[in-house]
Amino acid sequence: MKKKWIFFLLLGLTNMNVLLFGQRDDKRKAEFEEFKEKRVAFITQATDLDAEEAKVFWPLYNELQEKKFELNKQLRKTLFEFSENKKNHTESDYKEIVDLYTQSRIKEAQLDEEYIAKFAKVISYEKIYLYQQAELQFARQMLDQRRERDFPKPK
Repeated sequence: MKKKWIFFLLLGLTNMNVLLFGQRDDKRKAEFEEFKEKRVAFITQATDLDAEEAKVFWPLYNELQEKKFELNKQLRKTLFEFSENKKNHTESDYKEIVDLYTQSRIKEAQLDEEYIAKFAKVISYEKIYLYQQAELQFARQMLDQRRERDFPKPK
């Protein structure tokens, strides 16, 4: 009888952990969706996109963001593995990781160049400039909000 009780207790704790982690993942997904919605609203307002422009611009923009995310995901994974590997890295290892980082930035710049050409087919260069500025401004705002949340000023 005691073994059954312990078994059910362990099973319950395991299920609770799964539920808690699932809730955390759901919360993170919801926060990311909210972030994306705020970004869309911010950029749309800053660039004054009309309905026709927005209909073509946003799928291209989302495509670009997905490609950048995948590119950076690979880089983050490699950098994490490099930093977690506690062996003594050689100069060659460091050169390789620096080159990888540089190549990643170059590929990202090439993606930007490719998509600016695509954007130019549907919006003016003035709006492309405004979009670029809005993206930087939005990132700064999000960073400032995070700093305020994580490191509140003493009263």
